[in-house]
Amino acid sequence: MIISLKNEFNEAISVEFKLAVQTSFSVAEKYGFEIFLIGGIVRDLILKNPLKDIDIAVQGDAVEFAKALEKEGFKILNIQENLRTAKVEFSNNVVIDFASTREENYIQSGVLPLAYNFGCTLEKDVQRRDFSINTLAMNFNYELVDYCSGYDDLVNKKIRILHEKSFIDDPSRIIRTLKFKERFNFEIDDNTFELMQNYLKEVNSDMPLERIKSELKQYFEIKKEGLYERFIQSNAYKLISDNPIKEFDESILAKLSEYELYDDSEKWFLYIILLVVNSDFAIDRLNMNSFEKKILKETRSLLQKEIIEDKVAVYNLFNDLTGLSIAIYYVLTQNKMVKMFLDALKDIKILINGKDLIDLGFLPSPYFNKLFDVVLKEKLDGKLKTKEEEINFVKQFIEKEEG
Repeated sequence: MIISLKNEFNEAISVEFKLAVQTSFSVAEKYGFEIFLIGGIVRDLILKNPLKDIDIAVQGDAVEFAKALEKEGFKILNIQENLRTAKVEFSNNVVIDFASTREENYIQSGVLPLAYNFGCTLEKDVQRRDFSINTLAMNFNYELVDYCSGYDDLVNKKIRILHEKSFIDDPSRIIRTLKFKERFNFEIDDNTFELMQNYLKEVNSDMPLERIKSELKQYFEIKKEGLYERFIQSNAYKLISDNPIKEFDESILAKLSEYELYDDSEKWFLYIILLVVNSDFAIDRLNMNSFEKKILKETRSLLQKEIIEDKVAVYNLFNDLTGLSIAIYYVLTQNKMVKMFLDALKDIKILINGKDLIDLGFLPSPYFNKLFDVVLKEKLDGKLKTKEEEINFVKQFIEKEEG
């Protein structure tokens, strides 16, 4: 049965992108190339989901096809010789990625595969992909090309991997499975679920985790409640942790939102910390940047401290910490000192500085820190409001000390 996607294409694609795709098909016909819209864009056309990037597979050499487009007046932005891919800019700043069809071989679990047999048939190319729903293609006649029964899986809302070793080759596909399940409200195919759980019984502890981390970020950026709980239930945490926080009250995060402790773009890492704060299983392989390492270090340090009910001590402890660390600590402990800091102390700052003390006739010395501390204590108690009151208090404090 021939399935036409012409109506879906015309309704979903902007005029600019439509022109670029149609131009690509015309140039391909002129120069003897066979090209296909491929992967996520075809899937999302059928699902009527918002479209993102447009990818086109060239059954042949995508670099040579890009050069043909260049002859027609379009600009090559980038070429990857090793993968025979090219990025081309069309009119109105439309950019399309072109990839040569290829096969792949995984030498080591979790490591990028070796590409070979460039220019192979599209049928061979799609066999290297992750899920059947991502193997769909569209030809120049707007006809669906489906070698892996991906269309049936879309209709039946199923996520299905293509071969038995899929998760062994690329364990990040486990997170991707969960991501698509949540994003599309699909179910995981029974065999796919069984293979996923079989892998998680004996995780490869030496594999690099860059791709795992990237997929985790995308998973936890999905705007749905209960993501973390379902992630734990899936056993996927075993990819990066042997001792995760398995339960926490998500409503606490909603209550903390009013304090604006972290940007929404940072929230995904809060969940990563919940996974690894009690585990060193994969920390060295997560390739954390300096900010992420700081969050982990601060959170672990807070969890080891005994926090006394003293305004100055609480202020000094939390004031210089990253907001995300404070949020994670409160999620884990519900320590009332955090609420005291957030409600009454967080925005308090002393107004005098070293120059003000010098203007009073003092030479810079460690004594300045003592003066700042006593001013801070008075402010935390609500006794000083203005800078003038702080300066007068310092004068009186020094007079008493000298007297």
